[in-house]
Parts: sequence; structure tokens; C-alpha cells
Amino acid sequence: MPNAYIRYRIKRLREYIAERTSGIDHRAIIKNAVAGAELTGSYVSLLLLASLIALLGLLTNSVAVVIGAMLISPLMGPILSFGLAFTIGDLALARRGLRVIAVSVGLTIALTAFATLLSPLKEPTAEIMSRVRPNVYDLFVAVLAGTAGAIALCTKKNYMITATGVAVATAVIPPLSVVGFGLGSGHPLLGLGGFLLFFTNFVAIVLTADLVFFLFNFRSSMVSEEAYPARKRLLILGTVLALLSIPLVHTLVSDLRTVKLAKRVERVLKMHLEKEAHSRVTGFSVEEKNGGISVNVTVNTVRPFEKKAEEEIEKEIGAFLGRKADLNLEQVMVTAGSIEPKAELPAVSPGGQPASARDESAAVVQASASRLLRDVRTELEALMAPFAVQDMGLGFGEKPGPAQVSVVIRRDYPLTDDERLLLARVLERRLQVPVSLRVELAPFLSPVTFDEKGDPSGESLAAMALVKGLPGGPGAFSFRVEAGGKDGRRHADRLKRYLMEELGVPAANVGVHVRPGSGADTGASVVVVRR
Repeated sequence: MPNAYIRYRIKRLREYIAERTSGIDHRAIIKNAVAGAELTGSYVSLLLLASLIALLGLLTNSVAVVIGAMLISPLMGPILSFGLAFTIGDLALARRGLRVIAVSVGLTIALTAFATLLSPLKEPTAEIMSRVRPNVYDLFVAVLAGTAGAIALCTKKNYMITATGVAVATAVIPPLSVVGFGLGSGHPLLGLGGFLLFFTNFVAIVLTADLVFFLFNFRSSMVSEEAYPARKRLLILGTVLALLSIPLVHTLVSDLRTVKLAKRVERVLKMHLEKEAHSRVTGFSVEEKNGGISVNVTVNTVRPFEKKAEEEIEKEIGAFLGRKADLNLEQVMVTAGSIEPKAELPAVSPGGQPASARDESAAVVQASASRLLRDVRTELEALMAPFAVQDMGLGFGEKPGPAQVSVVIRRDYPLTDDERLLLARVLERRLQVPVSLRVELAPFLSPVTFDEKGDPSGESLAAMALVKGLPGGPGAFSFRVEAGGKDGRRHADRLKRYLMEELGVPAANVGVHVRPGSGADTGASVVVVRR
């Protein structure tokens, strides 16, 4: 009896689906799918434009730009065509769709990798990092979006609106742009994560579209030859999807465990280190090592914490998590305008801290902050070479907010917006706090001095050797030689000749300005600006 009832309900369901799908023009939809799997000039143009727009959005961390690339991308067309070919067993359409998809993937990765090589922005942004660790939730999104796209294609109801939503939800172009970024910036693991997300979306969309098309009465009888039985086709896609689910579930479980662990550690850190108007945690990281955990935390404080306080926090974290904890507390000394010097910090020694111990702790913290600034300065100098970083400053306000960083760069022309953005990104990554950046300029070359014979001194000649390292070569820059005094003309001519003969500067790129006057020499200088 139950079996008969189930068969009856299945029969009724089939009749209902047949009735609802009777108005669908299956042949027209198949014809549209065939047209959607064509590699035309307009298709390639839209694909390449969408790829570059997606890459720019990822590099600048702009969600709106990335969404725009999703809407422009035509890649959903051949993916749905491939899903329909799987349903009806049309081997020719499947091959055509797969060929278009493969060419699209190759072109997108190649173009974005090349563009990344040319771009000065090579730091992974939050938009990039969000697409390198796909989990099972991304699979669910692709399944639901693929279902919506296939239904819209079959019924043609609100197709344009639905197709737009599907394009945004599945986002097949941004992951491929992440692959190109990873290859172009020397981060192949990021590229691998981006490709896993794309492949997950692709398989999930094809499988769910296959099921929807089947429910809408697309059958193998609609083609002249059925290459593979429907059950075999479904088994192939299902197996691939099941295999994909393994790393996705593992990633999800790992991410959830990491988030839970970080939340528990954060609770302990804030309980001990977050004291209003005295100290605040600006960043921390948690890493699992050999069965224990390593916690690195940066705190801004008006007074240093004692070593004993650090040890007690470390013990409490270990007891709270039930495993060995290793705490590395990096203290950055800051000043707050209205803080009372006698206000208490969380001390652990009941007898208070001797003045000598406080001085020693302050020296340790200041040394740590100086070491951090030196490391950051070294990285910035490597980034801006040959333009040296003359000075750096770091400060924090009394209220929570971005760190105030001032940088003095030896350069005669202003930084571009891209260069400022790149510097800010590097500073935020190294300091692990939001940064408000102020850039000041100093002369690229020091004033030129001359010996008794009227020739540039050896020290000045050594400094001018930096000209050879200018990006794009000396030919990409203009040089202005300025001199004054009774020997001003002679000094200027010698500097110009040295720039042309020894440093390879084209004569057309060198200008000379001699300040009037016959008094004592007022020195000479060389100003270097990009043409």
C-alpha cells in the first residue's frame, strides 16, 4: 500500500510538471543555448573587460567595482549551455560549451596575470583574501544560484533581473582574476584557492542546472544522438561535486575552529589589556603550534606592563583553553594629553613597581617600538627605491582611531594616489592597525659641494649615482641644475656635463638656471622630476 501511494504521488507530480512546462519552447531554449556557447568577438571583448575591472576592484579593495565586473561578465552563458548539454546528452554542444569555458578561463588568467605584473599594487587585499579559502557555504550559494539561473532561462520570467542576481551570487570572474593575481604577484597558493572557488561554482551550477532542465522535461530524445546515458552523466557530476565537498567542508570546520579560538583569546586579552584612557589592544594573532597556541598581541599603552603581568595573562589563556599558551606582548608607548599620571594600570605585584624597574620596562618598550619602525622603514625604502625614507614618525590619539604615521621621502615630485595607497597598505599590514598617512618631501639629491678646483666633490658625485637607479632610467626624468654666485655658471655647466657624460642623461632633459649675483657662491643643486 505505501509503495502504491508513493508511485501515485510521483505520477501526479510528473503530470503537474508536464502541465506546467507544456508552454515551454524547448527547441528555442536549446537554440539559445547553442548561440550562448559561441566564441564571438563581442563575447571575448566583454570577458576581457570584466576580467580587468574585477582585477582593479580586487586590487583597490572595492566591492562595488567587483560587483560591476560580475554583471558585465558573459561567462554564465556557456556554463548554463554546458549544463543543458549534459541534460539532453548533446555531446557536440557539451564540447562547444566546454571549449568556450576553457578558452575564457585561459584568457582571463593570462590577462590578469600580465596586468598584475605591470601594477604597482601587489599586496593581497581583503577582497582577494575572501576568495582564496572557499568552504561549503560557497558551494550552497552556487547550487541555489545555478537553480535560479536555470529556472529563469526556461521560463523567461524576470530573466534579466534573475540573471543579474545569479551573476552576482556565483561570481565566476573574480575568482579567476584572483588566480591571475596570484600568478602575477608570486603568490601561487592564492591563485590555487581562487581556482578552487571557481571550479566549485562551475560544477555546482552545472549539476543544479542539469537537475532543473530535467524537471522541465528536457530529454535526450531532443537530440539526434545520445552520447552517454543520463544516469552516467549525473553520476559523473555528482562524484566530482562530492570530491569537491571534502576540502570545502574541511576549510569550513577549520575556519570555524579558528574563529572560535580567536574569540576566546580576545576575551582574555581585552579583560586584562583594555583599560580606558590607559591601554588598548590594537591587534592580535593566534597560531596553533605543536598542540599549543602562540598569541602575538600589540597594545598601545601609556605605561609598560610588567613581565609578571604578561606571565599571568599567558597562564590564564592556557587555563581558559586547556592547552599550553605562549604570549608575545609587544607594547607601544603612547602619550595621552589628559591622563592622570597616578592612575593605576593592572599591576600584579602588590608592592608596586620600583622606579628603576619602570625605567627599565619603558626602555624595553621604546626599544621594541624603535625596532618595529626600523623594520617598517627598511621595507618602505625597498619599495620606494631609489627614493630614500629620510624620517618616520608614529603616534596615537587618546581615543581609538587610526595610527598617525608621517613619512619624509627624499623625492622632488609628489607621490601618485596609487603610491600613497600602496604605502598605506604596507604600513597597515606591518603595524596591524588602520593608518592615517602623511607624506612630506625632501630634496632627492643633497646640495652639491665643489672642491678647490671647482669640480663636484667625491661625496656629491657618489650621491648623484642614485640617478642611474631611477625607475625607467634617467631618460624618463627631467633635471634642473640650479647654481648661484660668481662661479654659478661654471658649476652649473660642469654638473650638466657630468649628468650627460657620466650618468647618461639626455641633453634635452637637462635645464640650467643660474641665479644672478656676483657674490659668494650660494651652492648648487639638482632637482629631478618625472617627465
